[in-house]
Amino acid sequence: MPDVILKNLPFLLHGLWLTVELSAWSIVLGTLLGLLVGTIRFVRVPVLNVLAAIYVEFIRGTPLLVVLFITYFALPALFGYRTTAYRAAIFGFVLFIAAYLAEDFRAGLRAVRPTLIQAGLATGLTRWQVLRHIILPQAIRRVLPSLFNQYVRLIKFTSVASVIGVTELTGAGLLINARDFHPVKILATIAIVYLVVCSALSLAGRALYAQFGVRT
Repeated sequence: MPDVILKNLPFLLHGLWLTVELSAWSIVLGTLLGLLVGTIRFVRVPVLNVLAAIYVEFIRGTPLLVVLFITYFALPALFGYRTTAYRAAIFGFVLFIAAYLAEDFRAGLRAVRPTLIQAGLATGLTRWQVLRHIILPQAIRRVLPSLFNQYVRLIKFTSVASVIGVTELTGAGLLINARDFHPVKILATIAIVYLVVCSALSLAGRALYAQFGVRT
């Protein structure tokens, strides 16, 4: 391993840890929000369905960097609260990934066979119970590959957080390069780390789908 990497290894590992933290919080919270929004759009709750559609279309039509600027600069100025770059990044990533996951969940919900729904209703279950016990589990299992594809994208997208001052993996690498100027060694190391992390997550997603997935 090149000397410049060894010398700065603790700083890079700290950046990697921040990347993992950002990704974990964003994945968990983004999945919950995406499931909620996708379900609202599927069942067509009055008013909420319109608000959910506006949110999804706005976020999906806005670059991630602009979303981060909104959560770090615009919203605190508009509502008069203070935040850190780290929290603003998580908020932005959650809003961003949830909009995409919402559409994945909605597609999965719509793909559940009507006969299963009719069978649930015929047994005396309410529509809410059918949604909770039949439709949602089936839908989640159907969209596992798509979910993990979005998670892998999110891990790579966390590099954008360096623009607002978060020293995650990419931000740490850029600071080291600005001081020592070894772009090839540093960027190659960062790329390999991202490759390893994303590949591991992809393999986990494939294993889960092989175990629990529903194939159409």
